[in-house]
Amino acid sequence: MDPSYINLTNPIVADDSTLWFSACGFGWGYCAFELRHEIICEYLGAADDSHNKLMLAFQLGRKRLAEVVEHKVPSPSGKRIEITGDDL
Repeated sequence: MDPSYINLTNPIVADDSTLWFSACGFGWGYCAFELRHEIICEYLGAADDSHNKLMLAFQLGRKRLAEVVEHKVPSPSGKRIEITGDDL
């Protein structure tokens, strides 16, 4: 599948600076994901864990994240799937 068919929602920042977002893909519907601030800083280039920097890094890394999400298997339990450094 072409990652351009993966739609990512705008993330929300949880209390611990983790980004929560959903992705919708043809054939598997919506799936929830989480991305810890340490991973965003190290792999997506956020300067720190402030709300603005995390959101900017997410937006700039949107295409890369869509490619990662494309290869993740949706959780049958519906729980959030963590994206790790190994994924990026």
